[in-house]
Amino acid sequence: MRSCAPKSGVTILELATSLAAASLLLAVLLPALAAARQTSARDRCSDHLRSWGAGWRIYLADHDGEFPYVPVQPGWHYAGVRFSTTGDTPFINSSRPLSAYLGTGPARGDRDAVVSQHCCPADRGITGEAPGFGTGPRTALRAFGISYRANERLLDAARAGRAGEHRSLCCSEILTAPSRLVVMGDPIWYELRERTGRDADWHGSADSGNLLFLDGSVQFLRIPPRPRGGPAVFEPRLTD
Repeated sequence: MRSCAPKSGVTILELATSLAAASLLLAVLLPALAAARQTSARDRCSDHLRSWGAGWRIYLADHDGEFPYVPVQPGWHYAGVRFSTTGDTPFINSSRPLSAYLGTGPARGDRDAVVSQHCCPADRGITGEAPGFGTGPRTALRAFGISYRANERLLDAARAGRAGEHRSLCCSEILTAPSRLVVMGDPIWYELRERTGRDADWHGSADSGNLLFLDGSVQFLRIPPRPRGGPAVFEPRLTD
């Protein structure tokens, strides 16, 4: 005997309604998830820079307040990692002066943790319109051994305005308040300050980045460009 119960199933209308609801939910959730990932990467980047702040503090204490002199590419070669040619594994580059001073706090004695602090989790490299203008397809970590660009004017006195004096600066020569003197940060700070036209937006903000100041504080700030014909925004003021 044939059953008189209605047949179960999903109608086309019900399916279309479900798909529309799912699409609407995805449209709402995806931007929120992307924003959460950006916030997480930015926070981890700030934690890395705080660790660098501790490293700089110890280095300066050990060297009577004098920054290291880095004659070649000082913005990048103050510290970093190198990669093995066989296993592509990163190792601390011991030839760079700050390398021995990173690894305070939870990272002490943990090689992998120290290596990871060289890398901004959002590092997408530095790109420009012309081929080879920046890091190309590589991240800054792969190109330079580190994601964070230092203030090269602290690492070469000639770059800071001491004409002909190729040496590092000493804290006693600097008049800028430590809370206003950038030591290093996301490379966007340099690209915007110098108006290079290169893109280093890693945290979803085309004019802001994480910056480490000499007093050890880390702030996510809008970075103004160098005034045309004026002094550099982050150039240290020096004693006469």
